[in-house]
Amino acid sequence: MKRLLLVAAGVCALAIPAQAFPDKPIELVVPFSPGGGSDVSARIFAGCLEDKLPVKVLVKNITGARGKIAEVEVRDARPDGTKLLWAHQGMDMAKPTGRSDYNYTAFAPVASSVVMNYGIFSGKGSGIDSVETLTEKVKANPGEVTVGTALNGFSHFAVLDFMDAAGLSVDELKTIPMSGDKTRIVATIQGNLTLVPTAVGAAAPYVDSGDIVSVAVLSDKRDPRLKDAETAEEQGVDATFAMYFTTFAPKNTPQDRIDILADAWMEAAKDPACVAKLSKQSMTVDAARGEELDQDLAKRYDRIVTLTNKFNLKSD
Repeated sequence: MKRLLLVAAGVCALAIPAQAFPDKPIELVVPFSPGGGSDVSARIFAGCLEDKLPVKVLVKNITGARGKIAEVEVRDARPDGTKLLWAHQGMDMAKPTGRSDYNYTAFAPVASSVVMNYGIFSGKGSGIDSVETLTEKVKANPGEVTVGTALNGFSHFAVLDFMDAAGLSVDELKTIPMSGDKTRIVATIQGNLTLVPTAVGAAAPYVDSGDIVSVAVLSDKRDPRLKDAETAEEQGVDATFAMYFTTFAPKNTPQDRIDILADAWMEAAKDPACVAKLSKQSMTVDAARGEELDQDLAKRYDRIVTLTNKFNLKSD
């Protein structure tokens, strides 16, 4: 009798279909505070996913340690596809510079989607409004032109990439450690900084008001929010350093779940309504998954390593 019950139980277990994925809300972890570019881009894109998945994608902000607390939480989470990380290249700047022992390879990439254009801006009284006038000012007054950056963070690498392409040395500009787009913008408006590297969307209202001036947009095409602002490439400088947001899952997440998520991410990225919402924030779409995404991530990381080595950013 006992044997018959066990067999019956086994048959019943086989008859129960596997649960469909996803069957509960997905948590999208943003490693920075609400209101910033990472948070805004994640929330817009999560909204774009509403009709692409049978469950909601909920944005959760986890701050601290320049993103590391959030990164580690997702990295070490149960690999079931329900907890994901929304990260840009800033995560990959920590390992080469010695702030971390991991990079993007510690995760399973799902898809890239949103791109936030970045640029170099100056105070209105600086007399700098182009790569040419910046170069002239720097060469005439070595060490007097100041730029605020989060050392070894995204803004720092963006400036170094631009300087490298423009033929400017670190000895010719004075770098001031300063985190936060708004903090750097205010300092530039007040005349305490000459240059501010920042997201185009963050700078645009102050460009409109005349408080700061665009020097160069670091993308391959002009930003729709600042249509008159020339790119570095238009000015003869091969510098592109946009902020690419990629969604990552824990390393051993089953491939079928990665594929389901990637399908939804790619569909949302191609939705004209989603593209329009992002455009209002100076954000565009550059969707990639699978092998294409792997190649993109490797290429961006290689550039970070090259800049780290060239400018001796590795901490002891």
